[in-house]
Amino acid sequence: MKRIVLVLMLLLVLSAALPAFAQDAVASVNTGSLNVRTGPGMQYGSVAALPFGFGVQMVARNAEGNWIQIALTNGVTGWVNLNYIFTQYPTHNLPISESPVPATVTPTAVVTGALNLLVYNGPSMDNAVIATVPAGTRIILLGRNYNSTLAQVQLADEAVGWVQATALTATVPVRSLALADGSVFVPYAPSLPISPTTGGTNGGTSSSYQTYVVLPGDSLSTIAQHFGVSMSSIAALNNIWNYNLIYVDQQLIIPA
Repeated sequence: MKRIVLVLMLLLVLSAALPAFAQDAVASVNTGSLNVRTGPGMQYGSVAALPFGFGVQMVARNAEGNWIQIALTNGVTGWVNLNYIFTQYPTHNLPISESPVPATVTPTAVVTGALNLLVYNGPSMDNAVIATVPAGTRIILLGRNYNSTLAQVQLADEAVGWVQATALTATVPVRSLALADGSVFVPYAPSLPISPTTGGTNGGTSSSYQTYVVLPGDSLSTIAQHFGVSMSSIAALNNIWNYNLIYVDQQLIIPA
């Protein structure tokens, strides 16, 4: 009898605690590796990568509600995409913030893919070599080129240059760094006036188009295959200059 009473008391305590927990502004990572960025958008660099199931405290959201500012127990703050976290808290109740946060953690990398890594003075291997870095050296990551094949780095003597990304083992994915080669992150920007189902005129001929919202796991290749069109036709219609650079919730125009 006493055991039954203890079980009932425990259930009562848990039932009282669960609603309170559900109201906490907390979330967990629901993807394999979640980039924590310095601002609410894909154009911002990453300061950390969180594993699946990692718990975070939510502190704010952007005006659209698709990016959440989080705070980690080690003092790191940053922004994550809402699609890659799970929470029972109503995120629309979070205060609105659009401000980037200072990078509280400096991304670094260790040279592992070359005995002596060449450092170039620009974002191309056609540029002049300004230094070599031996294997095992830790360097600071500053940015990347448009397709993440080269990383901009700072050496121990504070010299800045560019190295091959494949020769690095980094604390964050090189592709998550901010662009530093003069290129820009271009979100959805159609070159033709369109409605949701029909486009404008192109050379005087009326054309029909479909729209598609990018989902997690999509690539330009899989989208093109699904609709039976070429990647180049989708890229041209949506002003996409980098076939590897599309993002979740981006609206694409698909040619008929």
